[in-house]
Amino acid sequence: MKVEISRVLEKLTGAQNVGLTRMTPPFEGIENFDYGLRRALDAEFDWPGFGDMMLHQVPEKRLVFVRGVFELRFAFFLSPDEKNTLYCIGPWASGPRSKESIAWCSAYLDEKAQKVVEEYHNRVRQIDDNAIKTLLFAIISLLFPEGELRTEEWREFMPLHFRLSIESFSDTSFTEQLPAELIAERYASENRMLQAVTKGDNEEAMAAYENFRRFQLTPRLHSPLRDFKNFSIILNSLLRKAIEQASVHPYYIDRISSRFAIEIEALASLEEGERLRMRMVKEYCLYVKKYSLQQYSPLIQKVINEVNLHMDSSLSLKSLAAQCYISPSYLSNVFKQETGQTLTDYISSRRMERAARLLLTTNARVAVVAEKVGILDVNYFTKMFKSATGQTPTHYRRDQRAKAALEVAPDGAPPLPQTPEREKREKTRKS
Repeated sequence: MKVEISRVLEKLTGAQNVGLTRMTPPFEGIENFDYGLRRALDAEFDWPGFGDMMLHQVPEKRLVFVRGVFELRFAFFLSPDEKNTLYCIGPWASGPRSKESIAWCSAYLDEKAQKVVEEYHNRVRQIDDNAIKTLLFAIISLLFPEGELRTEEWREFMPLHFRLSIESFSDTSFTEQLPAELIAERYASENRMLQAVTKGDNEEAMAAYENFRRFQLTPRLHSPLRDFKNFSIILNSLLRKAIEQASVHPYYIDRISSRFAIEIEALASLEEGERLRMRMVKEYCLYVKKYSLQQYSPLIQKVINEVNLHMDSSLSLKSLAAQCYISPSYLSNVFKQETGQTLTDYISSRRMERAARLLLTTNARVAVVAEKVGILDVNYFTKMFKSATGQTPTHYRRDQRAKAALEVAPDGAPPLPQTPEREKREKTRKS
């Protein structure tokens, strides 16, 4: 089966969050291959000449790894299937800036230009050099007959490829335009992630987060872990605002954001912190799926929240209608129209779901569980629960706890067994 080169490279670079540039005559659009560095330093740079030179310098059947300005890494190779086509992968950084790079900037650049260089370097994804080289060779070698692809290392081959005076780093195109473009790209990446979270789209949100996390914000403190915690607190705030846009009730927003705030402060390492950030994005998406009411009108949102937040009180069509200053008949019609079920059925199903959670997550007596979901008659509660789940509360607790493997829901509770009422409600929400 023939490997489609563009698709392979798009998947590979997308997974690694590094750039991919296809260079072919007349070399239009290649000026962003280094995220606009050379373009910012020289507006008159000869891009066609640069592209032509690279096209003829890179040997055939070679994967060339290049170390360039500011210790950035690139990989180049000629396409075996496309005439006069060079692919550039990168840039990436193998780690934090070296002392030599920082010293050079301190010696020759003013403070403003130094900050731009630092911000530029923070834009570039840091990856273990040997790991990405091994991965690139393994994938790209599939495009060539077995054993034909070789690697080469070019050190400092691409410093800038044109002569510059130090004054170029003080030009407004470098000190103002380049930072503005980098900041705009970071915010665009951040917005894509937050929009995906608002939709509850976990797959899209995680892909956007992978792109967003390559932007390393400028350190503000001497402690990397404290910096990481501070930026994680910012991320937590952004995510809570994202699910607020999905009409998730503030009660649930506060619950998840407060929990993550505690976990952030308890972090002991950067590795643990990165895992926490990924979990934050996933769980905020799950909260949208579970608690978002954006598909309902403000009236029905209010009623549903009232039911969910005050389940231990006396809930009825009449009392809820009175709280909304409307007639019971009007509320009944609107609720059925928007949710596909009667308000009475909704209250009952939510009470049984809450009761099931309490049975599994607490050791409270059945009578206490019944009271917590607003039903004072334990016999009536038992009858309702058996109708909804097929088991009495006692048997349900025993059987469910006996199961070894249970999927975990966003708030830590196992999922409820699918009942006809619950299945109908979920289908209505999805439609």
